[in-house]
Amino acid sequence: MLHRKVNIFFLLALVSVFIIFGDAADHRQILFGALFAFLLAAGAFLLNWLTLDGTTSAVICGSIAYGIGGIPGAAIILVFFISSSLFSKNLTDGDDKFVHTFRRDGVQVWSNGFWFSFWILVWFLTGMEAFILAGTTSIAVSTADTWATEIGGNRLHPKTWLLTSGESVQPGTDGGISVPGTIASLLGASVISLTYWIFNMETHVGYVLIVALTGFSGCIFDSYLGARFQQSKPKKIKIIGSYRITVSNNFVNWISSGTASILSMILTLIISL
Repeated sequence: MLHRKVNIFFLLALVSVFIIFGDAADHRQILFGALFAFLLAAGAFLLNWLTLDGTTSAVICGSIAYGIGGIPGAAIILVFFISSSLFSKNLTDGDDKFVHTFRRDGVQVWSNGFWFSFWILVWFLTGMEAFILAGTTSIAVSTADTWATEIGGNRLHPKTWLLTSGESVQPGTDGGISVPGTIASLLGASVISLTYWIFNMETHVGYVLIVALTGFSGCIFDSYLGARFQQSKPKKIKIIGSYRITVSNNFVNWISSGTASILSMILTLIISL
C-alpha cells in the first residue's frame, strides 16, 4: 500500500540524515526523538487514537518531527494530534459521555504529516527558515480543517452551504462551509502559528501571520476541492504507471496542505528579500 512506501521513504531519509549529515548532537536528538515518538504513538494506540498501521507511520513522522525539528517540531505535531484526537469524539446513543470512535490509520497520518516531514528534512539540510515555516503551514491547514469539521460541523450542527454552489447541505458534508466552522478553522491555523512563535520568538512577526493566513486559506481550498471532486462519483488520477489514486478526503487534505505550504514558502522568501 502507498502509505507503507511512504514509511520506507521517510525512514530511509531519516537514516541517511543520521549517517551522512548528522553530528553527535544530532544523533542523540534523533535517537531520543525516535524513543519519544514510539512511546507517544504506543500510548495513542492504546487509547484507540491510532490503528496499528497508523502507529507505525506516527512513529516515523514523530521521529522526524522531534529528532530533526527539535522541541518546536514536536510541539507543533502534538498540538495538532492531541487537539484533533480530542475533538474527534462522538456521543454514543443513549449515553451522555464522549467516547472515542475514530482511529487514524497510516494513510491519514501521512495525509496530514507528509509535507511537514518533508519540509523539516529540507530545512535541516539547508538551514532556511522558509522551509520549516512551510512545514508548519501544512500542519496549520490540517488543524484548521479538523477543527472546522469537528467543531463547526459535528458538534454545533450549524447551517452549512456548499462552497461551489451555495446550496444548503448537511453539516459535515465534503465542501460544506459554515460560520462556526470558518471561525474554528481560523483559530486552528492561528494556534499552530502561535505554537511556532512561542518557540521562535525572534522570528519575523510577518512569518507568523503568513503561516496563520495561508493555513486558513489552505483549509478553504480543501473545502473547494471537496465540493468540486467529492460530491460526484469518486475520480481516480493516474500517477505512476498503472497506479491510480482516488480523489478521497485524504488525497484532498494532502493536496491542500502541500499547496498552502508552497505558497507560505514563496511569501516567506519574498518578505526575506
